[in-house]
Amino acid sequence: MQVARALHIEPKNVRITITARYSREGSVIAGNARTLCDSIKTELSLDSDEPPGRVAQLIKMAEATCFTLTALRNPSPVALEAIVNGQSFDLEKAGSAGPG
Repeated sequence: MQVARALHIEPKNVRITITARYSREGSVIAGNARTLCDSIKTELSLDSDEPPGRVAQLIKMAEATCFTLTALRNPSPVALEAIVNGQSFDLEKAGSAGPG
């Protein structure tokens, strides 16, 4: 843990469990299917001889500097570039051509 090293804290038996709950709605056949992220729960377990204030600082800073949590809480632009048969693929143009 980079944050623990920076704070000169040596936690023991660190375990992190992340549980995500997803749901789907719509229809793939109708073309309106989508997946939703309903919740994400992070559970942190550790042993430490540090005072509670130092442990709290460690946990808060670890959460604040987590790349994944930051991306989820502060969405960034996301782009899809499709390459089909080695060529750039225009989804909009191909989608308007219909099946087949």
